Amino acid sequence: MASTKKPEWYQHEVQSINPEAQRLLESYSGFRPDEVLPHVLKLRDEAFSVFHYPCIGHLRFLTFQLPHHPAYQRILSRLRDDPSTGILEAGCCFGQEIRFLANQGIPSHQLYGCDLEQPFIDLGYQLFRDRESLNATFAVGDLSSPDCLDPASPIFQKLAGKIDIVFASSLFHLWDYEEQLRVATHLVRLCRLRSDAMIVGRQLGNVLGGSYPMADVAAGTNYRHNVQTIKGFWHDVGQATGTRWIVEADLYMGEELTKVKNAEWANENDRMLWFCATLQ
Repeated sequence: MASTKKPEWYQHEVQSINPEAQRLLESYSGFRPDEVLPHVLKLRDEAFSVFHYPCIGHLRFLTFQLPHHPAYQRILSRLRDDPSTGILEAGCCFGQEIRFLANQGIPSHQLYGCDLEQPFIDLGYQLFRDRESLNATFAVGDLSSPDCLDPASPIFQKLAGKIDIVFASSLFHLWDYEEQLRVATHLVRLCRLRSDAMIVGRQLGNVLGGSYPMADVAAGTNYRHNVQTIKGFWHDVGQATGTRWIVEADLYMGEELTKVKNAEWANENDRMLWFCATLQ
């Protein structure tokens, strides 16, 4: 019989969720305070059955990363000042950053999301209870596949030429360097390349930038950047797309790392990395 034991990075004992998510689910989604936790745990387990991402097991889909990113105020100002500005949550999973922005008053026609898995997008509607009220645009497809630039693909049809800002949280670290480069070049080609286009993210990095085994998460390796390698990476993206990018970045010790420090794939030099690449 196959084992049903959950990985060690699946959080079994959950007594509460982070206060930001609790407030949003009450104010934006209309849940009573006592309804929130059981609703969230039910949806978490449905999502975990689709794919065993650590961010799902640890309920990090309820952590809003965008408002804590150093570029957030610039992004928010642009969205508010120019209603033609579109932002894409790339690898959106449940689309929590989209809901955060909607709750900040950003019109949902400016909000876009894409993910490989349609069930995650559907679960996002269930989690936030907004299928009838949210007018954001969601596309399903593989950003690592050249097919996403095919004019007939859902990603191209729904996103191409409409995106000025990309936010990619816990996305690029899923792949090795070459695959990351492929995804970044696809995102650049989906953007409306005005001089202030931004691709912004945060992900697993490492003091010693390089390839590391993914062990119990997936087969193969992923590339964990440091500040120097992420700047070199965006130079390579520029070479591949005929563009030039100004890159800001830093490493930090995120609290999520303490929760997974004993995982097989963890490394003592792991850090979280934030970056902001702005088109020149």
